[in-house]
Amino acid sequence: MKINWLFSVVGVISLMPLSSPLMAGAPVGVESLKNIAYHPVIRNSSDKVEVRSIRLVQGVYEKGRRFVDQDYEFLRAGQIALGDLNSDGKTDAAVVLYHMAGDRRMTQIAVVLDVNGSPRHVASREFGEFTEVMDLKCSNAMVPDSKTGLATRRGVVNVEVSNETCCGGQGKTVTYIFDGKRLIGQDPFIRP
Repeated sequence: MKINWLFSVVGVISLMPLSSPLMAGAPVGVESLKNIAYHPVIRNSSDKVEVRSIRLVQGVYEKGRRFVDQDYEFLRAGQIALGDLNSDGKTDAAVVLYHMAGDRRMTQIAVVLDVNGSPRHVASREFGEFTEVMDLKCSNAMVPDSKTGLATRRGVVNVEVSNETCCGGQGKTVTYIFDGKRLIGQDPFIRP
């Protein structure tokens, strides 16, 4: 069953490293990733960006009652891929986040690093309207530096996405490079 998540604008967001005292001392792992504060990019009805902390409990945050409360909000962790994204030998992660507020829905990838033994959400990547994440992987690989051309070790996040409004709904695999602050890469569904 396919689930489509709406939101209006594709973008790259970099977050200041924020601490998560609620999971202090818990290394990055599937359970800790379901119980930390995330800082998703939220677009309001006038398309202004808001970034705020939302803490998940067992992978979910829900405020209010859907179809009843006007301020209903929902955030859920989806697929999780573990790997070393900053070459420090510790496990980091890429996590799919699904957010809904009112009639606005979005999907994004969150990069979570192990910072002093605790998971910390440090960067996000939004996807375009109607985009669904099919597969997610992260690793550490040798990548050519854009300035020098020399190969350097960088975190890499591979995302297989599909979009029903583009390319006949066919999936595409996109590679994003984590530069320590943000995920760098193109929108998989750029229209000429």
